Amino acid sequence: MESQVAALLSAQGGVASAPQLSRLAIPSHQVERWIRAGELMRLRRGAFADARTWAAAGPDERHRLTVVAVLHSRTDEACASHYSALALHRLPLWHVDRAVVMLSADVSESRTVAGVRVTPLRATTASTDVDGVLALAVPDAIVTTASRSVEAGVVAGDAALHGRLCSRGELDEAAERLAPGLRGTARLRRALSELDPACESPGESRTRLVLSALGLPVESQVEIRDSSGWLVGRVDFLVAGRVVVEFDGAVKYGGEDGSAALVAEKQREDRLRELGYAVVRITWAELADPARVRARIRAALLRSAA
Repeated sequence: MESQVAALLSAQGGVASAPQLSRLAIPSHQVERWIRAGELMRLRRGAFADARTWAAAGPDERHRLTVVAVLHSRTDEACASHYSALALHRLPLWHVDRAVVMLSADVSESRTVAGVRVTPLRATTASTDVDGVLALAVPDAIVTTASRSVEAGVVAGDAALHGRLCSRGELDEAAERLAPGLRGTARLRRALSELDPACESPGESRTRLVLSALGLPVESQVEIRDSSGWLVGRVDFLVAGRVVVEFDGAVKYGGEDGSAALVAEKQREDRLRELGYAVVRITWAELADPARVRARIRAALLRSAA
């Protein structure tokens, strides 16, 4: 691959567009050769990525790369919106269609062509420059995403609040400003009511949503101390004041450091049980089976009461 193209890809985090390659006097047949040789990936019409960068990327990062490449390929003033804007802000994506790039522009109605959906929200939204392209500001990205999916909005909203990328007031302002142009206002209101900046991961956010939907009284990130006031640990969730619920993201306890961490975790749980708490660890797979989660927590409540 020519050095000028390699430099362009490097400058843009591994993506380039057909107009940019044309300005470098790279003919289309040369681009096709690089694609056949496995050096470039075609992401959408006129949007490309370095094949090695693409191979090393996870699902969220692949969507981010696609969004950046698509925006560089366009000639209008479109900006990334909804979950595609979340990807540019490097907020976690959940329960979204990563195969579709979401944009907003000065159009009269929404339309989807070749995996790119353009919506007419551009005039009412606040945008910002991210990685050299336009994206909705963090509050607007969360609000538009939450109007389509409660889980997606809560997962991203929790992460943004926890990371101080926006404030609750900014989210409320964005919701008031954008709500007249959104269809899912009931979903939006529900998502905003469920936000919790104490949650530290998408797994914790989803666990809290499941516990809340089950009607369980739950507190996030609770410090538990013994009778002398010594901190035993800060737990992910405390249900009904008696059951500790921890989200288990299947962390590997390999090697010497991992073994030490496993021992420390076991000692912490033993101390919690000595204080009268029941401990329940929830996995990703169990989040898809709320009835099982409810049964396990009910059994733990009975044990703690006994």
